[in-house]
Amino acid sequence: MDKISTKKILERSTCLEVDNHEDRYNKSYYHFVNYFSGKDELTEQDLVVGANFTYGWMPTILNFKSDEFAAAVSILNEAKRPERISNENIQTLKRLVNNSLVGVSKLLHFVNPEVYAIWDSRVCNFLTGKSYKQKVENIELFWSYLDLCKRVSSDPEFNAIHEKHIGKTGFQITPMRTVEQIMFICSNEPLVL
Repeated sequence: MDKISTKKILERSTCLEVDNHEDRYNKSYYHFVNYFSGKDELTEQDLVVGANFTYGWMPTILNFKSDEFAAAVSILNEAKRPERISNENIQTLKRLVNNSLVGVSKLLHFVNPEVYAIWDSRVCNFLTGKSYKQKVENIELFWSYLDLCKRVSSDPEFNAIHEKHIGKTGFQITPMRTVEQIMFICSNEPLVL
């Protein structure tokens, strides 16, 4: 994703201006992010509640696939920091939360929306033109995507787009969310590299 031009993504930001069904997610999104924002230390209850409301945005039912709750709580507390968690930590969260990088990315985003952007098949399709399971579940591709989101949000033209999107949603959102929304909403027209 290093070769993807930030300008090509920013050119697609006009999709944020169109009224669409994604606006319906804004109400729950606001509450999901706020659920974690006031908590200094996350607990197992926060993990279970957060994983379940995360799966309210997924087409599948949540199924805890391991018993690594204590490790996952520790990892989520680590994820609140400005530094990213490790591949091993992602694997631990995946094993617990439906073995899904998509579910983990959403949970991480709700815990720390400044550092993690939501990664799913629509975003993957926008960036690569493909969204098969091996691509969507690729942790290295997820890290590259987060790096790309940072690059896009650092572009001098981004701030005006971001501020306009905040105005549309009606509440504060992070740059990572705005970049992800461009890709998610425009996913039916993948980038041509």
